[in-house]
Amino acid sequence: MRIDGSTEDKNLNGVDNMNNFFGIDRLKGESDFEFCLRCCLAKINGEIDADWQEIVDEFNLECHRDTLRKNFVGSMGVQHVVELYEEKLLNLPKNEPCDAVKEIEQKRQQLVKEKQKLKDERTVLNRLLRTEARWEAVIELLEEKVEKYEYSETDYLLSHKYAGKNTEACLLLSDWHIGAGCDTYLNTFNIDVAKARVEHLKQCTIEYCELHKIQTLNIEMLGDLVSGIIHVSNRLVQCENIIESTVIASELLAELIKDLSRIVPKIRLVYCVGNHGRVNADVRESISEENFEYLIKYYLTTKLENLPNVEWLENDINHEMCFYSLNNGKTIASCHGHREKRGSYKHSVKNLTDYSETYRVDEVHMGHFHNHQIINNVVVNGSLMGCDEYAQNFKYHALPSQTLRVYDEKGNTITYEIILK
Repeated sequence: MRIDGSTEDKNLNGVDNMNNFFGIDRLKGESDFEFCLRCCLAKINGEIDADWQEIVDEFNLECHRDTLRKNFVGSMGVQHVVELYEEKLLNLPKNEPCDAVKEIEQKRQQLVKEKQKLKDERTVLNRLLRTEARWEAVIELLEEKVEKYEYSETDYLLSHKYAGKNTEACLLLSDWHIGAGCDTYLNTFNIDVAKARVEHLKQCTIEYCELHKIQTLNIEMLGDLVSGIIHVSNRLVQCENIIESTVIASELLAELIKDLSRIVPKIRLVYCVGNHGRVNADVRESISEENFEYLIKYYLTTKLENLPNVEWLENDINHEMCFYSLNNGKTIASCHGHREKRGSYKHSVKNLTDYSETYRVDEVHMGHFHNHQIINNVVVNGSLMGCDEYAQNFKYHALPSQTLRVYDEKGNTITYEIILK
């Protein structure tokens, strides 16, 4: 018998006399081809323990076992079987046993489900492959176009400046929302304002680093650096498209880090993505690696590669959080904060200690809530953007700010809320 069911002789090699195959009984009036199909279905559904070669041998099929498997599992084979059983149902005599009708209908439904499942899986896979290819192409293009900073030894004559000091600081950068804009009686924000605020932030940071003779500066980039496209309101207030916003944010960060690296002997970079940079607005369909803020990190990694006193701290648990230690032994857990509910982050130290199973967390640094505060060793950063129309409508108000936290040799901590009004 051929795989399409055609034979030169219906009673081929005694197949017609086989009424049972691995516990599957032949139905009344069932042809060899139909019986074979039911047995193949049983094989697919795990109802029998036969392998494909045994089916080929028992039914004298003129094909290789892999050919049978591929044709039967493939969409064309499934379609053929669905059509066959639909025709069987339409032409079934009224006096056919009721259990046979039920079995045929059940098999037909199973085949329809299998066909749809295969179709859905192929659709999802093809979409993922296309998206991944586009994403990799963007990254490659970005890396090719970025011009690296050139190292100049005269810019880094710092060894005498902070001799014998072991002071350290953390600069929290989050919620810049580059690309968004607002103009209300409480606040104005656009690209030019953002650039001016970053420049003011840089000058204040340099002033405090020189005042406290900071030896190591941990620059924590805590997400939502671009406004993104995840909400309709974001799309409406976008002054720049998302790609332009990503480039602008990357350049602002690169310049800030480069200038600070000329003042502080050692720069360590922490990077955690937020929720506004997602490529897909629907969080259910968003792939975790598809976030425009990854492009910022790729950009910075390439741009800053030649600066000798700048290093990256790796996120060894996942891309949304980074655990690292200060010189004084304290462990910092950095994250964006969008996984926390407003008011519940006071428990974040314990929660992240339990979550990591490795680190005993002393402090948590996060953004997301746009309002500077410190509670239970949780430092919540402000935003570069400040109060927008959404916050104003709900009577929320906070001045634009970023946070610098200083740790001296004696264990003292000083926190600066750098207001960027």
